[in-house]
Amino acid sequence: MRRKINFLTILIYLFFLIIGIRLFYLQIIKHDYYEEKLKAINEKIIYGDSSPRGKIYDRNGKVIVDNKLVPTIYFKNNQKLNNKELINLANDVSEHLELDYSKLTTSYIKDFYLIEHEDDILKLISKEDIEKYKSHKISSRDYYNLKKSLISDDDISKYSEEDKKVIYLYYLMTNGYYYDDKIIKTNASDVEFAYFSESNEKLNGFNTKYTYERNYIYGNNLKSILGSIGQITATDKDYYLNKGYSLNDKVGLSYLEYMYDDYLKGKKDIYKLDGGNLIKVKDGECGNDLYLTIDMDIQNMINEVLETEIKNAKGNINTKYFDKSYVTISNPNNGDILAISGKVYNNGNITDNTLGAVMDSMVSGSVVKGASILVGYNEGKLKIGEYMVDECMKLKGTKQKCSIITMGYVNDLDAIRRSSNIYQFKIALRVAGVNYSYDGPAYVDSKSFETYRKYLGLFGLGEKTGIDLERESTGIKGKLENAGLLMNLSIGQYDSYTNIELNQYIATLANGSNRYSLHFLKEIKKKDEVVKTYEPVILNTLESIDKKYIDRVKLGLRQVITNGTGRGYIDEIKHASGKTGTSETFVDTNGDGIYETESISTAFVSYFPTDNPKYAISITSPNISYVNSYSSYIYPFNKIVIRKITDNLN
Repeated sequence: MRRKINFLTILIYLFFLIIGIRLFYLQIIKHDYYEEKLKAINEKIIYGDSSPRGKIYDRNGKVIVDNKLVPTIYFKNNQKLNNKELINLANDVSEHLELDYSKLTTSYIKDFYLIEHEDDILKLISKEDIEKYKSHKISSRDYYNLKKSLISDDDISKYSEEDKKVIYLYYLMTNGYYYDDKIIKTNASDVEFAYFSESNEKLNGFNTKYTYERNYIYGNNLKSILGSIGQITATDKDYYLNKGYSLNDKVGLSYLEYMYDDYLKGKKDIYKLDGGNLIKVKDGECGNDLYLTIDMDIQNMINEVLETEIKNAKGNINTKYFDKSYVTISNPNNGDILAISGKVYNNGNITDNTLGAVMDSMVSGSVVKGASILVGYNEGKLKIGEYMVDECMKLKGTKQKCSIITMGYVNDLDAIRRSSNIYQFKIALRVAGVNYSYDGPAYVDSKSFETYRKYLGLFGLGEKTGIDLERESTGIKGKLENAGLLMNLSIGQYDSYTNIELNQYIATLANGSNRYSLHFLKEIKKKDEVVKTYEPVILNTLESIDKKYIDRVKLGLRQVITNGTGRGYIDEIKHASGKTGTSETFVDTNGDGIYETESISTAFVSYFPTDNPKYAISITSPNISYVNSYSSYIYPFNKIVIRKITDNLN
């Protein structure tokens, strides 16, 4: 008996010892941990109004995008009104607001109908479905969707336009967390702002304040590249909520505003909700400022030249289908985009389409010959200084192919300077291993196309330029393969390229060694402190090509400007090099999706000064002329534009 009592005594001591150790662990060792857990339960972090986004400047410190204060009406459900009360409030105030409710969807209307007529809808649900819901065989979300599915179009057709305005207002009042300020309307009129300011005590949560919006100093200039800001989309909701955003916050939705949103966004005031009281724990901060590589003096000059000359061109013959042109200027030594512009003509008006320089592609013609002739050199199919006869050629079963004029004996420099198609055709057939004879058969394999595209790709043709936008086009690669199409590829008459691809191509030739990623970012600053500086990115080098061949091509490009097809494009004082291009294209003249009318498109690329290049420039002008039986005249649009632009570049 004594042994049993001793054993029980020991067990009791052990039990209390374990409890004591556990209490010591919880109350002493883990005290801070559980105190934080308790705070997390009882306290909630709340973010205040957004601080201003950072400004966007050009490379010289000129403001491109600023912020402006706009009168705003908002709602906060401080009185914890229920749905019926909120609907009544929306009815009361809707007559004092002009609201665009075009975003109101059928789904929102059904949500509203369900609030007003839930008892009627419940009568339509089968007992079986009700039992499934009560026994948790279907989720609350599925049960809600089931109720919504029972609302017919006839049910919601009773709502008038004024009702829809109320429904949309109710949606704005209830979207998001209860403690958030719900933005009802920005840019409110003076009358609206005054009403909601003076009567706010009677309006149970409606009030006014000033919020920030973007102010584009140069209007639509560059706006498509700068991007837009707006409300968080349903798709991205969770991503932004996890980062501390509110659903009514504005974020960068596209292009530069989107790409650099993490830097541009302002930091909010931070509060904690403790026992129903808001206590500020951290002040907000303005966003960081973005400095671009763009030079607004050059940008404005290009815009003015393009707008003027497009209008002038439309007054000339054969320009019926000409309606747009793109220009890009970059620094060939680091990929800085100094200016980029696209203008579109529409019924006498000129609109901005700068994004087209990044997204629209065109078969660009002979401008690519500087890269394509390198295939012959580097593959051992062409010798420096080699002569060939420029004469019309014909493959069996195809039409005759010629240069614009029959040139006779030409060497490699002549072929670049005078833009001989035949010279390039003969190189292409040599690369493919074809023993050419007039009207004879010619067979090529995929390897020949791969070889050409590999070399063209080294200069960025058919490849992404690495531009700091969320998307860009790489043009279109032809899918069919035969000898005639390989010949076309060699003269830029098969694959299509964007304006910025052509710019990267000529910039890579200009520096002779590196293909730099094109970019808009110069640096990011927080007040006067540099937060981030862009470091040039080399996408690839030209190490695989013998330097003597690159130098030979550059000599030919110089002769294009001095006494070739590019003569007069640029004042000789600039000491430029470049290449012209003309391509046969087609245009859809009646909007049926069929490109039936043959047109002429033109391109030009250049860099200068030749010995120490500071500028690389590209221009593409689709459908500058069209083929007809009355005239073959091609308006010299590119020549006029490039001359005016380069005359104004130091």
